[in-house]
Amino acid sequence: MPDFDIRPAHSDDAERISAIYNEAVLSSTATFDTAPETAAERLAWLAQHDAPRWPVLVAVECGAILGWGSLSRYSGRCAYEGTAEISTYVTGGHTGRGIGTTLARALLEAGAENGVHAVVARICTENTSSLAMAERLGFERVGVLREVGRKFERWLDVAILERLS
Repeated sequence: MPDFDIRPAHSDDAERISAIYNEAVLSSTATFDTAPETAAERLAWLAQHDAPRWPVLVAVECGAILGWGSLSRYSGRCAYEGTAEISTYVTGGHTGRGIGTTLARALLEAGAENGVHAVVARICTENTSSLAMAERLGFERVGVLREVGRKFERWLDVAILERLS
C-alpha cells in the first residue's frame, strides 16, 4: 500500500506541478522542452484538461506534491478523440517509490472509464526506467523515431509506445 495519496490536481497546484516539470526540463531527457515554464503557463495548461476524460492527477504525501501525471489530447483532429498521450513526472528524491506507476495506473483507469481507446507514450530511449514502467503497465513499443530531438548537445531517439483499452 503506497504511503501517498492520488487526487485530482487543482489550480492551486500549478506552481508545484510547474516546479516538478522544470526539474525535468533542466536536468533530464524526460521532456524535450529546454526552457523552464512559469506557473501561469502551467495554470493555462491545467485549464485545457477537462476531467474526467483528460485528467491531471497529483501524488501527495503529508500535504506535499511529489509527482503528477496527465492524460492529454493526442491531437485536436476529431478522428483522434479516443486517443490520449500519457505523462508522469516525479520530483527528485522520490523516484523508485512507485509514484509514477500509481499515477499512470490511475490515469489509465480514468481514461478507460471515459472513452479513451488508445493511450500513447513518447519516451526518450535513454530513459530506461520510464520505458520499463510503461512496458510493465502493458504498453507495447510500436516504433522508434531516430534523432528527432536535440538536448544537452546530443541527438536523441524517442520510442513510441501504445496501450489499447
